[in-house]
Amino acid sequence: MKPREVLARHGSSFHMASRLLRRQDADDVATLYAVCRLIDDIADESADGAGRIDQFVEALTDDRPEAVPVDGFAALVRRRQMALAPLVVLARTAAQEARDGRLIETETELIDYCYGVAGTVGELMCPLLGADPVRGRDAAVALGIGMQLTNIARDVLEDAQRGRRYLPAAWVGERSPAVIANAAGADRAPIQAAIGRVIERAEREYAHAETGFDLIPWRNRLAIRVAARLYRAIGLQVRANGCRYWEGRTSLTHAARRRLALKALVRPAADRPCIAP
Repeated sequence: MKPREVLARHGSSFHMASRLLRRQDADDVATLYAVCRLIDDIADESADGAGRIDQFVEALTDDRPEAVPVDGFAALVRRRQMALAPLVVLARTAAQEARDGRLIETETELIDYCYGVAGTVGELMCPLLGADPVRGRDAAVALGIGMQLTNIARDVLEDAQRGRRYLPAAWVGERSPAVIANAAGADRAPIQAAIGRVIERAEREYAHAETGFDLIPWRNRLAIRVAARLYRAIGLQVRANGCRYWEGRTSLTHAARRRLALKALVRPAADRPCIAP
């Protein structure tokens, strides 16, 4: 499957936003997304996921991007002179998860995990979007972390059914994934409260990310603003629905995504997340 097809199939919100990117940048971002998606899929679906990802880590550490079987990736690395260290961190995080599962204990561990699987993606994308990778790094990492926190808030039931808990143990009273998946009545309240805390932390990360948007060339800036607003809206919808995780994954309709995208383009300051004092 071509990188653009991977993005269209698995990243509906970002695929919509990517149409606003400059053509070459859109192709490069899609290629990077396909690599990250490949690593994620191997970690989730392969019987020897950790071992296969370890091979990618070795290849990337040895500056052999051609070992990653995604069309155009090696050429992208050479042409853009990409620093591969963040991708190595992502791959190592995914390999550890494939090997050991994931039971988050503390908020610090949660944010470290979100950096490993998503903040690194923001770091990698920063120069692809035309932003200075030094000045723009912190905001780019914040956007990746915010998006991953949104994923976690959205997917609590699905993750628990797979034996994973990304809600910190301290927030859910040490409840196991099985207990979270099967909780009923009042037993769900601490889990709902924890989801609300994840969304609140995501809001802080989105607000931080907004401070770096002006570093991105205007056309790509529009695309990233749209992507951020679409992703943020998922978390806000989870919260508006009362964090009723047992009802399954919350998603936005295509019409809702179009409305939000248009609003982000026409009124970029509207509904901007604010950092709590």
